[in-house]
Amino acid sequence: MPGPGRAIAILLALVISLLALLLLAGHGPWSGRTLIDFGGRHGLNTGDLPVLLLWAVGMGGCSYLLFRRH
Repeated sequence: MPGPGRAIAILLALVISLLALLLLAGHGPWSGRTLIDFGGRHGLNTGDLPVLLLWAVGMGGCSYLLFRRH
């Protein structure tokens, strides 16, 4: 993908990753049960799974845009 399309795909990947990081760092009542404990008040919760799934879909779309051939 030449030119501005490549820059847009990279920018989208960065924005999606930052939003996912913000959602994963939250500690709300919707966090759910802890699946993996990283110590203290940190861990992977059931509420994090949809965020990770949507992040993976977004990264897949950005990868497609970056590496597709015309």
